[in-house]
Amino acid sequence: MKAQFFVSRKGHAVAAFALLIAFGMSMPAQAQMRGHIKQKIVMDAADMIVSQVQSESCGQFAAGLKQHKSGSSHAGSMLKSDPSLRAQFVNKVAGPLVNKMIDCDLLPGH
Repeated sequence: MKAQFFVSRKGHAVAAFALLIAFGMSMPAQAQMRGHIKQKIVMDAADMIVSQVQSESCGQFAAGLKQHKSGSSHAGSMLKSDPSLRAQFVNKVAGPLVNKMIDCDLLPGH
């Protein structure tokens, strides 16, 4: 009986340990998945912005800049809270945006 009790307790201990490991590993995996989803959302938005900027005429682009209202957005708050994601977004959008502003003579003070 003693041997059976020992095996049973050992089996429960192993099972409990396995559950703790699985639970502990699932938390970082969920956080990593949220990070990937957040990155995909922001980079898809960046792609849409670049595509729109490149396809607009100077008149459309200028009108869009005038209509743009500053304000908080979900993507904006994600970019403010994640410096790495912000850098990726800026690196993707800044070049096409500034080039369009130059091509359309829309640089401030110009």
